[in-house]
Amino acid sequence: MRLSSALWALLGLAAVLLAGYGLNRGILVGSRIEAARLSEQYPVPFYKKHCRYLFFTGVQQVWTSAETTREEAEKSSCAPLKSEAIVHRHHRPSNL
Repeated sequence: MRLSSALWALLGLAAVLLAGYGLNRGILVGSRIEAARLSEQYPVPFYKKHCRYLFFTGVQQVWTSAETTREEAEKSSCAPLKSEAIVHRHHRPSNL
């Protein structure tokens, strides 16, 4: 019985650590495509893909790509985890 409770505690700790890591990096929760124009003089639209990531602090939207057609924008993918974390490690200078 004791081994079973220790195993559950270890699995619970692993789940909490994994969730914390994911929320620090940003977990993909969705995307949307937006039509935009450069200016009134250049009326040809392009399509921007925005990916939404869930962090500790809430949802953040990141613009990932711009394509000439909506189909190309839909084909572009979002990373499952955002490339930059919100909590960064700071290294001390070694020349103290």
